[in-house]
Amino acid sequence: MLRKGHRSDFPVLPFPSHSTLHLNLYRLQVIRAIVAGLQLAALAYARFGLGLNLNYPLILLIVGLLALVNGALLLRLKRAISPNQQEFLLHLLLDVAGLCVLLYFTGGATNPFVSYLLVPVTIAAATLPWLQATAVAVSALGSYSLLLFYYQPLPAFMPSDLGEHADHLMGGNPVPNLHSVGMWFNFAVSATLIIYFVVKLAAELREREAKLRQYREETLRNEQILAVATQAAGTAHAMGTPLATMAVLLKDMVLEHSDQPLLQRDLATLQNQVNTCRVTLQSLARKADFKHQPLQLQPLTAFLKTMVQQWQLLRPEVPCQFTLPDTHSPQIAADTTLEQALINILNNSADASPAGISITANWQAQHWQLQVRDKGPGVAREVQELLGTTIISNKPDGMGVGLVLSQATLNRLGGSVSLYPQQPHGTLTVIEVPLVHSHA
Repeated sequence: MLRKGHRSDFPVLPFPSHSTLHLNLYRLQVIRAIVAGLQLAALAYARFGLGLNLNYPLILLIVGLLALVNGALLLRLKRAISPNQQEFLLHLLLDVAGLCVLLYFTGGATNPFVSYLLVPVTIAAATLPWLQATAVAVSALGSYSLLLFYYQPLPAFMPSDLGEHADHLMGGNPVPNLHSVGMWFNFAVSATLIIYFVVKLAAELREREAKLRQYREETLRNEQILAVATQAAGTAHAMGTPLATMAVLLKDMVLEHSDQPLLQRDLATLQNQVNTCRVTLQSLARKADFKHQPLQLQPLTAFLKTMVQQWQLLRPEVPCQFTLPDTHSPQIAADTTLEQALINILNNSADASPAGISITANWQAQHWQLQVRDKGPGVAREVQELLGTTIISNKPDGMGVGLVLSQATLNRLGGSVSLYPQQPHGTLTVIEVPLVHSHA
């Protein structure tokens, strides 16, 4: 897979993130606005319709503070910085705490609105990992438990007959009757079931969505590769005659201008380039059937040296510093597509850094790694998110095919490509391939 690093000075697009957490916070903000409107309507009915004796200024102050928090959330969501799960958890815990304070002044657990505590629990179960969702459930259940004993009673919410507990008080409040205890028990069971089943279901849905997204990306990439391969086959057939003509003309030019050393050197370079193209085209059909050809074991160092030498023939104008470790080289059985994938990546680095690149190889017991460092301007974040998954290029004359083909090859071998922006400029490209796959 292609992994991307982070660089603080990359250009950022001026629009807010549309991540799942961002959208969930938007939904939470809308829910809060609706609930605040219902709370104000309930307070108005309690004051003018029922004439209940409540501390209305204090309750309105609490509702106003919660509305300010909701307004701050709205302004926060308009910024381009993406939220995280801890921020979402904090907002849900604030909802639980705010509702608990409001219920304390309006009858505690006897208030019918106490069941709203299940809403943050359900939201957490559907959107957060199980540990954070459990934290919200525990806070909601703890709030409900406290409200059974500590609250300011409202006669309108008290049962008309408290039975044998009518004359017993705890902290100035009636002892919870059987109905209140039953409501608490129902809340505890409901919260437990929601956390268990909804969290599990949400995790499975997220995993399935991730797999479907990966499948769609791979399907799109494979379709693009197939289209490129079809065009490449026709192009390779058409290029045979022009390359042969160029080889003949270059040979004649070498003979005609034998007295010009500088021109002879340039012509020799052109001949090497033409010969490389001709050899590549001649072996294209033979290499296309690589799956039916036995792979010969060879030292990794020999494979990498040959690959780098082949690339230097194609890009002699780019200085290259190649470093190999002194330890014993493992044996690999690499097919021809791996060599081309690595050459594509080297070409990308060379295009970004014409002044030169450095290549470092190393290996461990389970995998081998190639690090390519360039001193180019780096990759913009909006382009970086698409590299390797679709055909796109940040070069004026680029086709954007190289990295897609390279990623497909390395993924088939169980490997990966990672891009790490460097300071103050440049990019470190890390190619990692398991040795067990290389011995197939």
